[in-house]
Amino acid sequence: MLAILKKDLILLFSNKREILFMIFYIPFLVFTVESYDPKILYFTIVIFFTYFMSLSSFYHDVDGKGKYILNSLPITGKRIVIYKYISIFAYFIISIVFVGGYLWIINIVGLAAVDYFNIKMIFKAIPIVMLIISTVFPVYMFFEPRIARIVNIVFVVFIVGLMNLGYVGEKSLVKMVGILEGNSLVYLSIIVYVFSLMLSMVLYQKKDL
Repeated sequence: MLAILKKDLILLFSNKREILFMIFYIPFLVFTVESYDPKILYFTIVIFFTYFMSLSSFYHDVDGKGKYILNSLPITGKRIVIYKYISIFAYFIISIVFVGGYLWIINIVGLAAVDYFNIKMIFKAIPIVMLIISTVFPVYMFFEPRIARIVNIVFVVFIVGLMNLGYVGEKSLVKMVGILEGNSLVYLSIIVYVFSLMLSMVLYQKKDL
């Protein structure tokens, strides 16, 4: 599985478009979303970058590069699916390091006052990442990459809209959904993660038939 992770990282960091996106998206958020609390901004960026990197391997399937390398590895479809779900946490750690270093530079040179490491927000981000990725992965496991990408765009727009609603007043939609507070979110994320993993295994096998 380490071989697949290495393959995904090579493809990610060898793509100029994705590198430019990773470099310029953080300052874009920092300097355009000034009204956000620094810790919320850090929380949002970590989640987004984990999401972006977790799906990057699927993006490369569009041009065939990902599949070409993957087919050269001695690994079963079941292990591929398991790897995809475990890799979420590897990408989460990479995101913390990358985002933390980037925001630290922005903070140290005085461009903006931002949080570059917040342990509380990190723990809050883990179940959110699990929920979001677990919702999207089955789509990529079953549909062709181009179709899955369209579904992903619709999903991202929905999530962004939901997050914006979450900051509108005391009676916001997020505040009204009590199940998304405290330990309930952790339990929900674990349940959805396990269910999504099992569903993806079935969908991936049907896709290969």
